[in-house]
Parts: sequence; structure tokens; C-alpha cells
Amino acid sequence: MSKKRWMIFGGALVLVVALVLGLIVYQGQRTAKTRTTFVMSTTVSQMAYGLRADAAMAEVEKRFRAFEDEFSLFHEDSDIAKINAAAGKQPVAVSGETYDLLRRSVALSSQSNGAFDITIAPLTLLWGITTDHPKVPAQAQIDAVLPLIGDDSIQFDDANKTVFLPKEGQGIDLGGIAKGTACTVAEQVYDEYGIKSAILNIGGNVYVRGHKLDGSLYRIGFRTPLKDASTYIASITMEDKVMAVSGGYERYFEENGVRYHHILSGRTGYPAESDIVSVGAIAADGTVADFYSTTMFVWGSQKVEEFMRTNTEVAVIMLTSDGRLVVSSSLKDSFALNEEQGSQYTVVFI
Repeated sequence: MSKKRWMIFGGALVLVVALVLGLIVYQGQRTAKTRTTFVMSTTVSQMAYGLRADAAMAEVEKRFRAFEDEFSLFHEDSDIAKINAAAGKQPVAVSGETYDLLRRSVALSSQSNGAFDITIAPLTLLWGITTDHPKVPAQAQIDAVLPLIGDDSIQFDDANKTVFLPKEGQGIDLGGIAKGTACTVAEQVYDEYGIKSAILNIGGNVYVRGHKLDGSLYRIGFRTPLKDASTYIASITMEDKVMAVSGGYERYFEENGVRYHHILSGRTGYPAESDIVSVGAIAADGTVADFYSTTMFVWGSQKVEEFMRTNTEVAVIMLTSDGRLVVSSSLKDSFALNEEQGSQYTVVFI
């Protein structure tokens, strides 16, 4: 074969290889990758698109485990456990991440009118609802720990990044806000790995990144607690937002025919009595979404409706015990009722 023909053949071969590699890359970018694991005491599932999707999802899982090690009430080497162990004794130096999250949590808590409080740990431990051995405490035990609740008592030293609980027996529990903050951790990882389209579900809190490959938006369901987790009464489209959901059906135990759920009231010492069955808060910031979903459940529907009329930062979907599905008017264009499962509810837009 002449040199000229070899050059033509070689060029054609290079072009074919390039086209094949391009097709592989294109298909790789358009193939959904999935990953499911158990971390932070809940199931975490991810779906992502992109050539580095597998690596990104593995990194999210890794950072979630590190997040749990740093912020868990139950990990004795975590910053939170160290603060709690030193309550009434001495301040504890913590990481910048821990310090910032505690600062922010207390700032948000001040907007809840006492419905949200990160010093709820003494009650969390007393009830043990998220453990294998939950129990209804004696009233005397509850009365003994109620004076320990109040996150306005936490002492922060900005210069030295120390945190001090002034009363012995006090304790911090970030369970009401941690999953939403973890969504921000995932967002950072997806940024680093160039992931433009993904869905993360962490214990019912859903983070949607970007949109579908065809340009349409992802549609996320708002489930009914009366059936299995795959059954939805309504759905909304989301992009670059988190929907955090709270309800008494999530974690609970029963004793003597009475159901006790895990969302505790720092005022009464018992699971919060609420006329809300389930409430979802949708916001661009996962920490904000998680804070409000927890807070709103404790508030009850009347105060939530007042909040919906004045707040524009957070959108809400709320199912009440009297059969109303109350939805922020900002969601009206994206909201869709599941006629089969949701027809029994009265939809109200505010």
C-alpha cells in the first residue's frame, strides 16, 4: 500500500475511533447511574448523569459518613458528643463546619417561637424513639430535663470557635436539621464532579439538581403516610431545590395502643401534638428547608397558613388531619394531584 493510501487509511481510522469514543462519551453522559446506601440512620439513594457520576455518588456517600461522624449525637467522638459530655464543665473547641452549623441552627431557631430547639437531646435520649429500645418516660423524668431545654443558653466564642453548654445534663441534637444540611454537602460534591443533573433522596428529604436531559423538569411526589412510601397524593416540579418533609408517621413506636412519634416538643416534653399529618418545605437551601419542615409540624396548620401568606423564601405542601392539602400559590403551575390517591383531599392554595 502506498504511503498516500496509508495516510488516507490512517486518517479514516482515527476518525472512526474518534467517532466511537465520542459516541461512548455521549452515551455515558446520557446514562443514569444509581447508588443506594444506609448512612445517617436512614436510606440514601442517588441518581446522577455524567461521566463522573459513579465517582461523585461514591464521594457523596463518603462525605455523608464523615458528616455523621462530626455531627451525630450518638457518635462519642463527634464534635456534638464532645460538647454534650462537657456540659456544665468547660467549653469545647470544634471544627469550623460544626461551629458554623450550630451558629446558624440557633439563628434559625430564634425564628421558630420555641417550636425548634437543638438542645432537645436530653428528651431525645430519654424517649429513645430513634433507637431499638424506645419507651415512654415517667413524668418525673420529663420534668427533670425540661429546664435543660433552651438553645438560647448556648455560649459561643467566635474567636476561639468554642461552644459551651452551661448546665450539666444539657445536650445538642441536630436531627431536626442535619439531613437538609447534608443536601448542601451533596450539592458541593456534584459541583466538584461536574454533575449537572441528579436526584438525592435522604430519608424522604429530596434534593433535585438541574433538569432532565430532554430539558424538562423533574417531578417529585408528596407521599401519603397511609400507604407505602412509593404512593403519592400529589407532585410538583423542582429544579435546584430541596423538599424536606416532616410527619408523625416517619419514626414512631406504640405502647398500650398509643402511637408516639419522634418530633418532640421542648415545651411539653412529649411528641408534639399537631393537626398536621405531613408537611413539606421547599427551598433552595437544604438547611432552611429542613428547619422549616420540622418547625411547621410543631407549629400546627393555623400558624403554617399564616407563615405561607407572608413568606416568599419557602414554599409549602401540607396535609392536615381534616383532609386538606394546603399548597403555596407559588407552586400552583407545577402542582399536580394524583387523582387516584389524592381525590379524597381538598386542595387549597394560599
